[in-house]
Amino acid sequence: MVEITEIAEVDGPVVPASEERLLDAQEIEGAAAKLKRPTAKMQLEALAKKLRKESGALKQLEASHAKSKAANSAVLPTNAASAEEEEAPIIEDVTNNKPAPKPKAAPAPAVAPVASSARYVPISSFAFDSGKYNSPTVSIYIDLDGVKEIPRANVTCDFTPGSFDFIVRDLKGKSYRLFKDNLAHDIDPETSKVVVKTDRIILKLGKSKGEYGYDTWTDLIDKKNKGKGNRDADGKRKKEDPQASIMNMMKDMYDSGDENMKKIIGETMEKQRRG
Repeated sequence: MVEITEIAEVDGPVVPASEERLLDAQEIEGAAAKLKRPTAKMQLEALAKKLRKESGALKQLEASHAKSKAANSAVLPTNAASAEEEEAPIIEDVTNNKPAPKPKAAPAPAVAPVASSARYVPISSFAFDSGKYNSPTVSIYIDLDGVKEIPRANVTCDFTPGSFDFIVRDLKGKSYRLFKDNLAHDIDPETSKVVVKTDRIILKLGKSKGEYGYDTWTDLIDKKNKGKGNRDADGKRKKEDPQASIMNMMKDMYDSGDENMKKIIGETMEKQRRG
């Protein structure tokens, strides 16, 4: 920052500092015009430009100082100096060629987040269609009045091999959800999709293809195995041990059979244990 001091009163004509800067700039510009090296010429022209800028700033300061001195001759010197400091413009330092720091912009006011439905209304009414034999998908039909009128981004569904999480946000001031994490069979997330109709949603669950074709669905969820212990880390259903499946089937028959049936099955199961 160039230090600007009050111009002392001396005998004879005094050249103002602004005029000194302007004369220096003109002299340098004249010298630059005679140079042949482009880089040297550019350096001098840049210096002359800075001097002209300082000259304009000093000229404003001198005019302000003269006006303040004439209008406030009775004011104490300390007050005059204080007013002079407040009106002094920031001038670039020619010696280090560093620009004066720019004032920081005021931070923008914080924008309040848009209110959205925080709670989900559980979807308890829907229709399940297992499809035809060996069809690639099963379908779930959900009736929601005016669902096609909301943005498509408000309708989402996350599919995993053993679950789906369907959400509709901000439909007439409410948000809806249908979540199932114990499906009767594995699904293929890549081929599963959401179809949006005028007043209806159709969830297409892609069937997982096994060794003998697509699984045969009779129910949407597995009512027997309600926990997650029958699935691996990827969410896929664990392959059942054939021997264990037979034993489970016989146990169901034993529990639901009469006394004679229980006796026959009990003897068979005991033979199976003994090998």
